Amino acid sequence: MAKTISAALALVGMSLAAPVAYALEPEMVDGKFKEVRVLTPVTKAGELKPLKQAGMVAFFSPLAADLFAQEWRKRPGNEGEFRVAPLALTQFESAYLAAKESNSDLAKTYVPDPAQIPAVVGLQLQQGRTMEEARSLARREPYVFCPDPLVRITQTQDGKSSTVVPCAFTFTSMALLVNRTNQNAKAPTVLRAYSLQEMVQFLSEQSGDDARNLVIASPIAAPTAEN
Repeated sequence: MAKTISAALALVGMSLAAPVAYALEPEMVDGKFKEVRVLTPVTKAGELKPLKQAGMVAFFSPLAADLFAQEWRKRPGNEGEFRVAPLALTQFESAYLAAKESNSDLAKTYVPDPAQIPAVVGLQLQQGRTMEEARSLARREPYVFCPDPLVRITQTQDGKSSTVVPCAFTFTSMALLVNRTNQNAKAPTVLRAYSLQEMVQFLSEQSGDDARNLVIASPIAAPTAEN
């Protein structure tokens, strides 16, 4: 799985911090995304199913998949059930790279959660984008919300302490964290929105504790075990 994310995503845009001499290993970069799940179209047999024009598609919320399916059914020739299944983002990217080897024209489409778009637009405006740029980017790709400066949370389990640096694909959870952080902060913490490319670039360029401890909450909940 090494280099899956960094190979599949173009490394463009600004990083969360200035580059340093050493970066996280590609396996560690991939590891930051292995718990991030997306929904992707599948056949009745459960095999990944590229779609005409869109290619391989990753939905970053059930709502995104539902709205896409509604439009998909309106197109001539699209009959039957529109099936999706959860898949780790790293597995999706690996499958895409493998499929592209035999079909160089295969496209890939990210469909962000519509519920997050207004927040992304607002934060992109604060980060210097024009309204047109902000709207276009927010509709085209998913964004990860992170506090700035990054927030470090110390956790203790079985007598052992560990530090987590949280980010998420959902605005609300990170906004609540920022609000709590600012209650007793001397300097204000703000919320920023970063594209997947920017997150990969940050992780690929940084070797500090913040990069190593960064955890990205999945936009799709983990399936629960059935009793």
